[in-house]
Amino acid sequence: MNTNIPTEIFEIHPASSASPELTYEPVWISTDRREQDPNKTTLKFSQVGGPTAGDKIGNAHGPIFRIEVLSATADFIQVWGLDNDDTNAPIYPTRRFTGEYGNPILDIWLKKFEFTDVDGVPVAAGTYQVIAHRKRNYPAVF
Repeated sequence: MNTNIPTEIFEIHPASSASPELTYEPVWISTDRREQDPNKTTLKFSQVGGPTAGDKIGNAHGPIFRIEVLSATADFIQVWGLDNDDTNAPIYPTRRFTGEYGNPILDIWLKKFEFTDVDGVPVAAGTYQVIAHRKRNYPAVF
């Protein structure tokens, strides 16, 4: 597998840091001038952020495929992949990423993340630095 791919790297924030709740799930945008509904056309691309160009987060078009938790003062972090819901999103101790023997990298197609207590109840984020990686690929899907 070739892991030497061009990527965009940028800082990301917990879901509750914005209103409405912040999500990094790709949104499909129709490029078909005949049919504007993205569910009825095959000419579309995805972007992270909302449905307008002004809502786009970052520059690349691919989904976030890796996060790095470089520092965090909260004790736990809950991470949702694209296919997770609230009942099955795992809760990790932040020392898994930032401890002496921790690995800051988590490979995941990210939907959102939140700093929580051990039961998954959101807590104040405190100080943190979490960065995301995303491929720089051609956005159109046919």
